[in-house]
Amino acid sequence: MKTFYVSSELFETLAQRLLGEVRADGTRYDGVLCPLRGGYWLSRAMARGLGLPIYDIEISSYVEHERKSFTFGRRPDLADGTYLLCDDIYDSGNTINMIISLYPGSRFDVVCLVTKRDVGIRSGMAVEPDVWVEYFWEVGRA
Repeated sequence: MKTFYVSSELFETLAQRLLGEVRADGTRYDGVLCPLRGGYWLSRAMARGLGLPIYDIEISSYVEHERKSFTFGRRPDLADGTYLLCDDIYDSGNTINMIISLYPGSRFDVVCLVTKRDVGIRSGMAVEPDVWVEYFWEVGRA
């Protein structure tokens, strides 16, 4: 499997571009929903840049490179509203769709650093579906 590495420098470039796009859109959000752990860095950059509160949700569907069933930890009680949902990658869409289904009274705009599919969400860059993406926060190098 091919691997693509997102360095801290590339992350900053992508995050700043995405922040500019979200600001230009003009949507008013009630907060940023952050799927831990992949969404941590982008969610914090967006929340800080937009002056919004951040809500962490612990959800995982991967063990190593294998997709497994969902496991949940902390899950915030969100008031009905409009939220920015920020994650590291959009691959199958299962994680994003699962999170959205947990909050039927809310509207979500999704922003991801990387996408493997053209599904009309805002993303920083696209990679081929057969590429494994590694991030600076996962491998201990900047």
